[in-house]
Amino acid sequence: MSQSFFDRTITTERSEVDSQKLRRHHASLVVMQGAEIGRDFRLRRGTMVIGRGLDVDIRLPDDMASRRHARVEFSWNPINETVSFVITDLDSTNHTYVNSRRVDRSELKSGDTIQIGDTVLKFVLLDDIEVKFHAEVRNRISFDQLTGLLTKESLYFTLEVELKRCLQYTVPLAVLMMDLDYFKQVNDTHGHLMGSHVLTEVGGIIARSIRGADIAARYGGEEFVAYLPETDGAGAMQVAERIRGNVESAGFTLDGRTANVTISVGISLFPAHGRALRELVARADRALYRAKEEGRNRICLEDDRP
Repeated sequence: MSQSFFDRTITTERSEVDSQKLRRHHASLVVMQGAEIGRDFRLRRGTMVIGRGLDVDIRLPDDMASRRHARVEFSWNPINETVSFVITDLDSTNHTYVNSRRVDRSELKSGDTIQIGDTVLKFVLLDDIEVKFHAEVRNRISFDQLTGLLTKESLYFTLEVELKRCLQYTVPLAVLMMDLDYFKQVNDTHGHLMGSHVLTEVGGIIARSIRGADIAARYGGEEFVAYLPETDGAGAMQVAERIRGNVESAGFTLDGRTANVTISVGISLFPAHGRALRELVARADRALYRAKEEGRNRICLEDDRP
């Protein structure tokens, strides 16, 4: 029996591939941590200034960044036909860091991380195929419509990236699992509209209680999760207590009725409690369960037992 046409492999001459497309590169700064996580800023020829001022080329909504924080310069070497990008600190208040090292001036290599204030950017050189891939990555980062925080899936995606940085540069990280106490009573007593209102307001409280570099998400139902880069146990406890106290002291009013809620928090630490995403989340969840058992409206740091 002759081979079916649909079973054949279609061949093409190598010269038919658009090699120019594969060689063409685009330089970008991709936001890995910060208020606009997932966004990328395409670098152009010439000079671009980064900062939080209104007159800069790359504006970061970050109070820790100076108005004119750093400058990125493009240069072309006609001899070997290569391009390079150099970042220069503009006497910023909180300095500029490349790969966790403070710099005044540094030539950027693809994959370098740049920290400006609480924002972490990654310098990348992408070909046309990779540009399409990064566009798809941005599309995958989505926000919960009720709370304005990231969705669980988006947080998982960004946390995976952050854990790779933690492993590479040996920096700590904390994961917070949070759950509203007796939330079912809010719905039963005040109705589901009040329940939705409380979730929206708690999302805002969490967002205002963490730093610009920290990332929070709605985990599902009345559960929330956050990760705090470069944060040890003491720092994580401070953030968790700020969230707990702010939720406890808030009164949630809708249509003349007020509900009061509290929140319990469990904390796990990288690398003490795990190096993988699911392990860290599971250990934070175990600490949260202990906080619930011990009376709710409290914080528990996971112990070092496996």
